[in-house]
Amino acid sequence: MTSRMDLPERVRALLSAPANVAVHGSPGSGKSWISDRVIASFDGDGSRLIRVDLSTVKSGLELFAEIASLASHGPRCEAGTATPPHTHAAWKAARQQIEQAGCRVILVLDQFDRVLHFDDGQEFLLLFRELVHRPETLPCTALILSRRSLQSIEAKVTGISTLASVCYAEFLGSVSVEDVSSFASTVNSVSADDASECLKWSGGHPALVKYWLTVRPDRHPVRAADLERSKLLLRVIDYLGEIDLVHAAAQFVLGPIIDDMLLEKQELELLGILALQNEKSSTDEVSLSDQEIFRDALRNRTWSLDPWGILGHAEVRLRGIVEARMVEEYGEDWPALVTKKSPAILRAWNEALAKMERDQKMFARQAPWLSYTYPGDLWTIIQVEWEYFQRVFDKNDKVYWRNVLIGLSQYRAPLAHGRPEVLGEAQRTQCRIFANEVIESINRFEASVRSLPRQDHRSPGSRAKT
Repeated sequence: MTSRMDLPERVRALLSAPANVAVHGSPGSGKSWISDRVIASFDGDGSRLIRVDLSTVKSGLELFAEIASLASHGPRCEAGTATPPHTHAAWKAARQQIEQAGCRVILVLDQFDRVLHFDDGQEFLLLFRELVHRPETLPCTALILSRRSLQSIEAKVTGISTLASVCYAEFLGSVSVEDVSSFASTVNSVSADDASECLKWSGGHPALVKYWLTVRPDRHPVRAADLERSKLLLRVIDYLGEIDLVHAAAQFVLGPIIDDMLLEKQELELLGILALQNEKSSTDEVSLSDQEIFRDALRNRTWSLDPWGILGHAEVRLRGIVEARMVEEYGEDWPALVTKKSPAILRAWNEALAKMERDQKMFARQAPWLSYTYPGDLWTIIQVEWEYFQRVFDKNDKVYWRNVLIGLSQYRAPLAHGRPEVLGEAQRTQCRIFANEVIESINRFEASVRSLPRQDHRSPGSRAKT
């Protein structure tokens, strides 16, 4: 991952290219820090930087008038000064002053989300794009800072997004170990161990990193530090709600995992909510999802989120591990051997065959037989063949896992058939816990198998041959 300290220079290079840049981040992620350093980097190069905080203006008309005034080196329009009669006239005035500036003009627009509240927001966005989308013709580029992405802002105002297509997007995500020192008063004051401890406590959020380095709760534990962390994490969850990502975050952090949410997952990674894979070290970056307090707050905010997804995911993984273990021990014909060991397994087998025949008649297709089984059916196989599953579920004993899988069986029917309201908060929470435990156990087992030397793997059907 590129160092956070390199970001101002990268933004400067893009603006000088010339190109437009949009920087997005959660509350306290360092958007002002970035803009201050970018502005300082242009000092003395002949460019004219115009910075406007959109929280101080009420409309696109007022913003264009402000840009025109600052581009002409004049004072800000005072009360009584003639103002353009409409937004288009203000835009023409701003464009004229930029053309006459005799140098490159860079607009730094903070709190760009404010456009959502402009009465003339639609007209403003169309005209603003016209102002910055051809910097080779009109020497004007923009650095836009916002909590939401430009695409989501513009789509809410105009129904479509075109401004985002003429801007390079940068997201302010988690702080890396290498960047922790930049938040301290002196570079040498942060050791590698301190940096690691700081990220563990803060989840890599810039505001919490700075707070930890200032207060040092590791040396001077105080309840105020935990309160500060809780307050900021709740602000982040509020922010995720504002940009319509809170449910996506809950699904990836708590479950379910939904395959078609690729863009949401990428945005959550770039914002530091989910861990971003580090290509150089093959390790995950720190993220807010590592914070138990963040997970608890997210769980509390989204407790009514349909938990069927995580249960369904656990069920699919469970079927997969049952198939893999049985094929490894008995070969492809394992059902013929295992169904003889238990009437319950034989009953599940017969019921699955009937469902397969039905699907074949109705859809001319059928799934593998285990796809027609439920957690209770899978448990009957696992308990009979426990000696081959004990390594998979090694965290607890057979009695414990019986309670888990039978518990999932009880929750399956109302969730799978659209009756989640019959389950209270306690049942939904327990469903998530059980499903996560199943998934984590399978993940742990599969990781241990992959780490074994190749000759330690048993070939399929090896037991059936012995």
